[in-house]
Amino acid sequence: MSLEPLGVDDVYRIILDRIGAGDYARGSRLPSCRRLAGELGSNPSTVDRAVRRLAEMGLVRTVPRTGTYVATVGTPVVDSRGEIGDEIRRVLRRAWRSGVPLDEIRALIDDAVDELEVAPRIAFVECNRRDLQHMHSLVRRESGFEMQPVLLADAWGRTLDDEFDIVTTPVFHLNDLSDVVSDFDNVVEITFVASQSALRQLVNLRHARRLVVAAPTARGVSWMAAVVGQYFSGPIEHFHIGVDDSSRLEGVDVVVVNNAARLPDGWEGRIPNVVPIEWELDPRFATSFKERIGARLARRRKAVS
Repeated sequence: MSLEPLGVDDVYRIILDRIGAGDYARGSRLPSCRRLAGELGSNPSTVDRAVRRLAEMGLVRTVPRTGTYVATVGTPVVDSRGEIGDEIRRVLRRAWRSGVPLDEIRALIDDAVDELEVAPRIAFVECNRRDLQHMHSLVRRESGFEMQPVLLADAWGRTLDDEFDIVTTPVFHLNDLSDVVSDFDNVVEITFVASQSALRQLVNLRHARRLVVAAPTARGVSWMAAVVGQYFSGPIEHFHIGVDDSSRLEGVDVVVVNNAARLPDGWEGRIPNVVPIEWELDPRFATSFKERIGARLARRRKAVS
């Protein structure tokens, strides 16, 4: 039995989910419409319409004779109930049109719900959207756990450990969770380190006259300064992006900045050396994370029972 090709809505949602999960990173080029059509079981014209819809949202940009690139990672992190319902209905309609009997569809739904009931609900929390997608993708790939990405700004007013079995976050955001979790026994911190390429650049900064670390949050500035201080023995100046006056960057020869952040307009081209810090998982992460998640879940279930 041949399956009906995916429609525009289906292709749009798949590409959107891949951008949101970081599978298509910011600045990366999307596969061609023909390649995506073959991969997804659709056709090039349908994929092209889905890509144009993404472009209208500002999520991708097309460069003539070059290709289509991911322009931003500002995709919705959590779908509304209506969007989720629409997606479920689209899948069910596609199954019905493909000839799957109703009793088999109901059985598939029951099996999927049973899997959800036993699967742990895990949140991954980060303070900026770009790192949220990048880090969430790394953790999911290395651990095998499905996790719900949650932007820290979207967590205010909520109690995340009531919504989720486990809350995970980079170790440098532990203090930021104090207002959104009720019990830190339900929190598992994750250690991220600066990428090897960034560390090599930091080692070569020893002759810098004026070095500044820049980040969009005060805590981020402090954390970046601590990282850089392990490799640079001279004075380290702090710059809080969006708060400090950009004139403080005058005469600076090196700025170390979180890769998720951008310097004030016009300044990247005026500073001789800008070192972006990309975060990677601590190599010891994969071997311990599952054990720590399992231990937290066991304690929580014991407390509930």
